[in-house]
Amino acid sequence: MFNLVGKRYLFLIISLIVIIPGTISLIFKGFDVGIDFAAGSSLEFRPTQHVTNTQPIIDMLSGLGLKDVQVNIGSDASTKKNQVAWVRLDAQIDQTVQSKITTLLQSKYSGSSVTFDPLKLTTNGKTSTVTVVTVASKTGSVTFNASDIETLLAKLPNTTDVNATSSTSTAGAATPTPTVSLKPTPTVNATATAAAAKATPTVTATAAATATATATSTANPAATIPVKVAQVQVGATTDTINVLTTTTTNTASEREIKALFLNKTGNFLYTMDDASVSPSVASATIRYSILAVLAAAVLILLYVWFAFRKVNRPWRYGACAIIALLHDVLVVMGVFSILGWTLHIQIDSLFITALLTVVGFSVHDTIVVFDRIRENMQHRSSESFDQVVNASLVQTMARSLNTSLTVLFTLSALTLFGGDSIRPFTLALLIGVFSGTYSSIFNASMLLVIWEHGELGLSRFNRNRDLPGGRNRRAARERELAKSRG
Repeated sequence: MFNLVGKRYLFLIISLIVIIPGTISLIFKGFDVGIDFAAGSSLEFRPTQHVTNTQPIIDMLSGLGLKDVQVNIGSDASTKKNQVAWVRLDAQIDQTVQSKITTLLQSKYSGSSVTFDPLKLTTNGKTSTVTVVTVASKTGSVTFNASDIETLLAKLPNTTDVNATSSTSTAGAATPTPTVSLKPTPTVNATATAAAAKATPTVTATAAATATATATSTANPAATIPVKVAQVQVGATTDTINVLTTTTTNTASEREIKALFLNKTGNFLYTMDDASVSPSVASATIRYSILAVLAAAVLILLYVWFAFRKVNRPWRYGACAIIALLHDVLVVMGVFSILGWTLHIQIDSLFITALLTVVGFSVHDTIVVFDRIRENMQHRSSESFDQVVNASLVQTMARSLNTSLTVLFTLSALTLFGGDSIRPFTLALLIGVFSGTYSSIFNASMLLVIWEHGELGLSRFNRNRDLPGGRNRRAARERELAKSRG
C-alpha cells in the first residue's frame, strides 16, 4: 500500500509553491477587473458581415478614448441573419422624414423596430453626416429583402437642415365664414265682425347664423433637401461583437463606434444589448462577493462539524475542510491575478460564480474522504490513526480521480472551443476543480493527521512530554482515538 501520509509535508510544500507566487501577485498587482467590479459598459453588436479576428477591432477602437477595451466575438442564433437590415440615406433627416420612414416600414413589416442613427461618413476625403436606418424583427417572424426595402423607400419627402440653428414653418390662416339663413314664416289670421272687417297679417322672421371655420395648410418651405436611399444591406451573419470597456458609454459613444466600423470596414452595426455599471454598483458587487465566499465557508464549517459530531473533536474536520477550501480559492485567485497582468484576462461576476462552484466541489470531495476515515475508524480498531487515514485515501482515490477527470475533460473542451465570452469562467472552474481534487486528497487529510499528532506550531517538540498526574500525551491521544471508535 502507498504510504501517502508519510509524505504529508511534501504535499504541503507543493501547495505552498503553487500558492506563494499567486499570493504575491494578488498583494502587489491585484486583478485585471472587468466592468462588474470597476464600472463601465458592455455593448453587444450584430455586424453585417462575418467577423473573425478581435485584435483589429481593439486597435480600431483604441482611437475613441475607451479604457481597457476587451472584445469578444460570439454568435447569437436567436436573431437570424436576415432579420436585421440597414438603410443608409444620403442625408441627415428630420423628424418628419423619420416618421414617414417608420410608417412605411412598419406597415409592410409589422412587428419590427426602426431606429435612426446620424453617423459621420467619410467618402473621398469628405466627411458628411448621414442617417442610417436600422430595422430589426422584434417577434422573430419577420425577414427582410433589400430590393423590397429600396422600392418601399423610393419616394421620400424632402428634409429640413437639422443642423440649422433655427427653423421656420408657416401654415395657412383659418378664416371664419359666417352663413346667415333667413326663413320668414307668415301667419295670417282674419276675423270678420258685423261692424268692420279687418285683416291683420302677422309676419314672424327667424334668422340663424352659423359660422364655419376652415383651415388650409401649405407644405413646409424649409424642407428643401431631397432624401434618397444610398445603400440597403440585410444581415448575412449571426455573429456578435461584445465590447467591454471601463469607460461608461452613452448613445453618442455607440454612434461613434458604428461610424468607425462603417468607415473602416464597411460593416453596419445593430445594437443588440447595452449595459452600464456605475462605480457604486461595482463596489457593492465586490462587497457582496466577499461576503458570499465568507458565508459559504462558515456554513460549510458548521455543516461538517455537525456531520462528524460523533467523531472525537469534530471541529477539526470542519477546520481542515475550510483550510483546503481556502487553498483552492487562493490558487484560482492567484492564477487569475498573474493572468491579468500578463495576458490581460479580466474577471467579472461569473468569476465569483466559478469560485463558489469550486468551493462546493472541493468540500464535496473532502467530505467523501473524511467519511471514509470515519467508517474505517469503526472497523480498523487495531490500526493507528495514520494507517486508517492512509487506507481511506487509497480506497477513495480512484473514485475521486475518476469523478474529477470526467469534469476536467469537459471543462478543457469548453475552455479550448467554447468561445471567448465563457473562457474565463471555464478556465476558473478548470483550475479550481484540479486544485480541489489535489487538496481533498493530499491536503485536508494530511492536515488532520498533523493536527492529530500535535505537529502544529511548537507543540510537536514536546508531544511526548508527560502530563500532570503522570499521563503521557501520546497515551492520552490513543485513549481518545479508541473512545471515538466506540
